[in-house]
Amino acid sequence: MTLLTIEGLSIEARGGRELVRGVALDVAPGEIVGIVGESGSGKTMTALSLLGLLPDGVRAVRGSADLGGEPFLRDGRMLARPNATMIFQNPTAALNPTMRIGAQLVRLLAFLDARRAGEHNGRTGRSGRRERAETLLDSVGIQDPRAVMGRYPHQLSGGMNQRVMIAMAVTAGPRLLIADEPTTGLDVTVQAQILELIRSTVADRGIGVLLVSHDMGVIAQMCRRVAVMYAGEIREFAAADDIFHDPKDSYTKELLASTAQWSRGG
Repeated sequence: MTLLTIEGLSIEARGGRELVRGVALDVAPGEIVGIVGESGSGKTMTALSLLGLLPDGVRAVRGSADLGGEPFLRDGRMLARPNATMIFQNPTAALNPTMRIGAQLVRLLAFLDARRAGEHNGRTGRSGRRERAETLLDSVGIQDPRAVMGRYPHQLSGGMNQRVMIAMAVTAGPRLLIADEPTTGLDVTVQAQILELIRSTVADRGIGVLLVSHDMGVIAQMCRRVAVMYAGEIREFAAADDIFHDPKDSYTKELLASTAQWSRGG
């Protein structure tokens, strides 16, 4: 069974400069699929296009994308908003710096309640939503969630803010989670905790994950299948074991060799 299907996706910048060409991949429910490549390879643009979040002057011009068999992208036009959410690589910047964490979570829960209930008062009042917000923070491993509710993003570490972002991303009940460099800037211990949190979320909820990273170690640890991107194209898409132990594409081989050399300090 396939959850996400992308076929022939091409993205252009203003003036017709092609940034992504003919991307095709798929994600199954409960599967983590990685997109790996160097900076500028087009992996983040591919991810952003799925949520209609491409920057000004950049647009999808060809290709299609379906989620659960329902089309949401056709020839560059967003037909619908897919049931998908995104974890961004800089969680502190992604959160509102002028609002306390609790206020941001309560606002999100109010929006979701109104949407589910047909734009009326929702299932619970503000106090009930604060309790639910604390439960959300507790579910992503935040100790003393009540205290964290009263803090601003700049008062929390990058790892704590990423946990907040994951809580916000999963509370909407998405079928697909897009994680764009979710461990950038985190130390090794916190990185491992965040990756384990993503893995357990997939196991508990059965959602699909598209994991964007330049870190081959993260990809090897997390992904069942891997798409290797270079210069806007997918050069190889295969099982993770095949990518790491029997790569077919010359760029994949060079990428793995350079990663091995860097890890040896060469």
